[in-house]
Amino acid sequence: MDTKWLYDFIALVENGSFTQAAEYRNSSQAAFSRRIQGLEHWAGAKLIDRSVYPVELTAEGRRLYRSSLDIINQLEDTRADLTTSKSIQTVRIASTYALSSTKLPHWWSQWSQGTSSACITTVGNILETTSAFTSGLADILVSYHYPLYPAFNLEASQYERTLISTETLAPYCSRKLLSSGTFVFPGTESQPVPLAAYSQQSYYSKIFTRITDTSGETLHYRKTFESEMSAALLAAVREGLGVAWLTDASVHQDGLHDLEPLDKTPGQIWSCDVDVVAFIARSNRRKHVRAIWDQIAKQHP
Repeated sequence: MDTKWLYDFIALVENGSFTQAAEYRNSSQAAFSRRIQGLEHWAGAKLIDRSVYPVELTAEGRRLYRSSLDIINQLEDTRADLTTSKSIQTVRIASTYALSSTKLPHWWSQWSQGTSSACITTVGNILETTSAFTSGLADILVSYHYPLYPAFNLEASQYERTLISTETLAPYCSRKLLSSGTFVFPGTESQPVPLAAYSQQSYYSKIFTRITDTSGETLHYRKTFESEMSAALLAAVREGLGVAWLTDASVHQDGLHDLEPLDKTPGQIWSCDVDVVAFIARSNRRKHVRAIWDQIAKQHP
């Protein structure tokens, strides 16, 4: 049995789709499907229920999935121990673009005080970083998490969780655009809000939709820019291309003060709180990783 099959299997479970999992694994869908079939032949059982979407695991698949996580974590831990200098112990952290570029360096300086550990980051969107974490390619996952729309489902029996902070997702635009007088938020049919929007596959697209659906008012808008990355939307907003829903981490990076919040309503109907959560596999017992995790839990009770 090729251990790469286990990485494929985990990717399929996390993505819920052969197409998306094959893309994540940089493989053609046909080749990816053959490897999953090879794993099923090795296991002597059907692991995937292909009659539903997203794909679901059979009872045998659930058992192998739990074992696969343990095996991959043990392999990655052993590899890290073998390749890491004794004087420099690394902790691999998977995190989103926005958090890695704004908050993570500051947090790491606090978590690592009194240790000789070095941080190695894996950066991507929420799906990519979660897949890297559950595949054993990272020790700790630091990610956004909105309870009503969880981007991932990490079982408490296998993963420990700590709430690090809570941020607000809210609409912003540049002061230059606001002073142009071309619209008044939340817009009208004749003067819609120019919107720098999250692409449909983005995690924040779902949260944006919930905000607008539950606000009690109508957001009139026309799209002027679209991206799955908040950094790209931030740049678009600073250029005066439109209004975007951004988190605290995005707006306050590098001391930015040229953006104007637009949600002036008493109940903050156009805004939403989003948690920043850290996860670690319970099977990860590496001492220097646990030392960092203890600091995370201590500093963010």
